[in-house]
Amino acid sequence: MKTEQDSGTIGDSVGQETVLKGIAAASGIEIGIALVIGSTPDQPLSFYETASVSISEQDVPFELSRFESAMAETRKEILEIQNKVRTSLNSKEAAIFEAHLLIVEDRKLRNEVISGIKENLLTAESVFSRVMQKYITAISSVEDPYLKERAADVVDVAGRILGHLLGWKRTLLDHLPGQRIVVAKELTPSDTVMLDRENVQAFATETGAKTSHSAILAHSMRIPAVVGINGILSMVRNGDMIIVDGYQGVVILNPTPQTLEEYALKEAENEKIFNDLLTETQQRAETLDGYRIALAANVDDPAKADELEKYGAFGVGLFRTEYLFLKDHIPSEEEQYQVYSVLARKCGAAPVVIRTLDLGGDKISSLVNFMAEPNPFLGLRSVRLCLAYPHLLKPQLRAVLRAGVHGNICMMFPMLTCVDELDALYGMLDQVKQELRQEKVRFSEDIKIGVMIETPAAALMAEQFAERCDFMSIGTNDLVQYTMAVDRGNERVASLYRPLHPVILRLIRNVVKAAEHAGIWVSVCGEMAASPLYIPLLLGLGIRELSMSPVSLAPAKHVVRNMKYIDAEILAERSLLCSSQEEVRELAETFLKMIAPDVSDLNIS
Repeated sequence: MKTEQDSGTIGDSVGQETVLKGIAAASGIEIGIALVIGSTPDQPLSFYETASVSISEQDVPFELSRFESAMAETRKEILEIQNKVRTSLNSKEAAIFEAHLLIVEDRKLRNEVISGIKENLLTAESVFSRVMQKYITAISSVEDPYLKERAADVVDVAGRILGHLLGWKRTLLDHLPGQRIVVAKELTPSDTVMLDRENVQAFATETGAKTSHSAILAHSMRIPAVVGINGILSMVRNGDMIIVDGYQGVVILNPTPQTLEEYALKEAENEKIFNDLLTETQQRAETLDGYRIALAANVDDPAKADELEKYGAFGVGLFRTEYLFLKDHIPSEEEQYQVYSVLARKCGAAPVVIRTLDLGGDKISSLVNFMAEPNPFLGLRSVRLCLAYPHLLKPQLRAVLRAGVHGNICMMFPMLTCVDELDALYGMLDQVKQELRQEKVRFSEDIKIGVMIETPAAALMAEQFAERCDFMSIGTNDLVQYTMAVDRGNERVASLYRPLHPVILRLIRNVVKAAEHAGIWVSVCGEMAASPLYIPLLLGLGIRELSMSPVSLAPAKHVVRNMKYIDAEILAERSLLCSSQEEVRELAETFLKMIAPDVSDLNIS
């Protein structure tokens, strides 16, 4: 017998198969035994109110000391977690914990708690609990789903600080008794990143959304996840057999033998398809009619360069340098030189494209004495920030130029909107080169310089940029957001984030034509490059190099090797005549199913 519940319905699942619908947060299928994580003081996975306890005047210094100690210990923990994420995942995921550090370092919060202890004569935990509950309630009450999800970050940090004050022994999920599927009311970002990677098969939670940081981390860690399943804690017991389908956003409780067999076959088929794709990684990325495509990797840690050969990458199409700056100091020229040199040596003759600092002033305000940004996406970020604060960029230029003698390094400037920005950057680069010559320091004199096309302005001025640089790289993530005027992290408008909209295709085509006219190469390094659904379209528009995460290279190469370039050109021409994303998507899906039905069935596009 089978029953089906939506995410807002609770039913009795004992003895019968029950299908619960939630939100697909991270793809994959897992069948296993449930481990239910409750909300008790010894498992502070969420924030708890504490009773008000009075103190005397003489106790105030002691309580203030306890509070400062708890804040310091929490900051230390967050930095340790951030470093672990940076090592095991990448700087993009590690940057999630910058928000956690900002909470700990928030002067207003600290002063409010200190004042509360002094004026109300209450223990540190009593005041802190009251203050944080006010903030959490305020954030959780807003209608915007995206802002609501940010409350999870506040809860995460608050739980850590309160845990230190109360002496909780935090129960981490980094050592499980065996293979388990974790079921919880919520998993905070730090809970998620500390999961036992060997034994956590998947997780399902009552709260959460696709844009939550826990969902983002699960996707990067390749842990199937379904979130937003209201009432699941009341329906699942420790030891229950459950299925998590991260493709469809479904959790199945007490599956029947028939359902178990169906999902076991589906799971095995998906694993076989992916393993088969890996066998192609050492083959040429060449279409059936003989067009060679360069498939490079996006990397943000030199240690990850070891994966390039495994996945058959054609060098590094994008090396992000932001993680070097997300510390408690601006990295020196020598620190950066060592990192870039290691990467260059590891890659040998293969090209390595190093992108200069691409952060907003809001991320490193404590290091540059920067005022708070009212709108960081449209504010002083990337090259604007570097031109305003040359001491951020000059050491990086010197380090990249010096590392260039150890390999095939190229340098790329992000987020340009007009050619005078590029001219100013060239002026700074010439100055740095002259300084190195005077100091008799070896460096790459003829290093290739590229620009990222990430704004409509840059895409429409591509011809002028192409005349001034050696290559261009299209960052489709920001190009789509700025063109469609939509924040893809905001669920209320996420449906308007449309990579396949004809206007996006026309902008890409304009950049390609400009590159062809100037005789330079152009690549795509945004998320579109990693999607099997989008790859044929990009090739048909004239793109001959794609850069993506190493794990995405196998399915990408399979798609390239099973299509004809001429067919991709026809697909692109037909798509350019469409008037909506829906029309383009239908054409793209039909094309992918025709050339690579196995990849299409994986739902990895």
